[in-house]
Amino acid sequence: MSTDYQFDERLSALDEIMLRAEQNPRTRNWVLSLMILEKKPTKARLLEQLERASRDFIRLRQVATPAPTPLGFARWQASDSFNVNDHFQNIAMPKGSSFQDLLALTSTFLNKPGDLSKPLWDSMLIDNIQHPAGTTAFVFRMHHAVADGVGAVQLFLSLFDTEPTGRRDFADLPVSKRKSWLQRVSADIQDSLPAVRKVSEIALQTTLAHIKAPIQSLIDDKHLLDSIQRLYGPTQATASPLLAQRSLARGLLAWDFEFNPFKRALKQLGWSVNEGYLTALTLGLKDYHEQLHCPVDSLPITIPVNIRQGGASEQSAGNHIAPAKIILPIALSDPHEIADSISNQVRNAIQEPALRLMDWLAPTVKGAPQFVVDRIADSMAQVDVQASNVPGYPFAPYLAGSKITRSYPFAPLPGVALMVALYTQSNIAHIGIQLDRASIDEPDRLEACLKQGFEQITALGHKS
Repeated sequence: MSTDYQFDERLSALDEIMLRAEQNPRTRNWVLSLMILEKKPTKARLLEQLERASRDFIRLRQVATPAPTPLGFARWQASDSFNVNDHFQNIAMPKGSSFQDLLALTSTFLNKPGDLSKPLWDSMLIDNIQHPAGTTAFVFRMHHAVADGVGAVQLFLSLFDTEPTGRRDFADLPVSKRKSWLQRVSADIQDSLPAVRKVSEIALQTTLAHIKAPIQSLIDDKHLLDSIQRLYGPTQATASPLLAQRSLARGLLAWDFEFNPFKRALKQLGWSVNEGYLTALTLGLKDYHEQLHCPVDSLPITIPVNIRQGGASEQSAGNHIAPAKIILPIALSDPHEIADSISNQVRNAIQEPALRLMDWLAPTVKGAPQFVVDRIADSMAQVDVQASNVPGYPFAPYLAGSKITRSYPFAPLPGVALMVALYTQSNIAHIGIQLDRASIDEPDRLEACLKQGFEQITALGHKS
């Protein structure tokens, strides 16, 4: 497997917001993969592969250090005391434990506070689990600032193998390049000069444009402000009364299904995977609200948009996504009309002028007081639902000689009612949901409704 990674030692504005949001338990940003293994790997081999991954994907050996000056960059630096054993534990479930018990344990592991003075990941091997696809589980948790969904898939390429006997040479130990305070200040000044020049050029160009064509400039300004309002302002959709409550109590739902029948149905319907996925969520949430006698016309939802401009390996670490806010048309009953509405909204969101707002905010976020960062984080949570869709590998990978038969994804729950994630791997679609227990009164009913939504899309495609 190729592990040609690229790393910028500076944290982006979005990465820094995610890290600084750790001060509020409601907006913690940890992601987790729950993997079901065909058999139990040896601890020694597993630790060996974790060590190998940390040398390839160096974020696993680094800590985030704050900027030395208000306008400086927070930076990733090598940990002086990294030991892979500090990020691993092996436990066993009590005899007779169910899959729900495993999810409860996983939820606790996912949502525990993180130590930001250490590399931002943890792992756990769990014996005696109950699952049709295996009796051992492996969970890997990392902070969202380490990587987004695409970056996480690349990270795991350094951890997994394509065959049970796969062995790869270890990369050399990364050279520790810890900078002194003076070196970091000097680096900040050097890095900030291009940004200052760029801001100055933009300010000059904007001023000249307003002088040369004042009416058109005012129109352009309004378009940008309107775009910011659409992406980050209050949503036009009324929040669901069923999903209105918020708390720190968390729960997880997870299931899987064969992906190829669903994909064939989408091909017959002429839909993309993302359109089919969001349409299935719309149908499921519509059914859930109707069963609980609380019908709604629409639901606000945020989806991440990949804004990488280069190849798949461009800036593997960190976040290269922008949140796009759309509205699920719950009032519609025809799946075709739902898919069309979603497709149009996503297409328009991708073309929003303010989509890269976090890049523009970088110089101000770096020196902003905590309440400003909290306000930005809260603006991303002004929806009921968040959903992500990350394509994985077309094969079943191996971890320390054991086949990974299932991989359930769980993303953060930053102040919303539920976060739904779809991850596809080796003809298996995995759904992982983290939810606020105060928002979802009947999680079993919600799971049944969402499953029915996916089944409805598959059946519709096969009839076409």
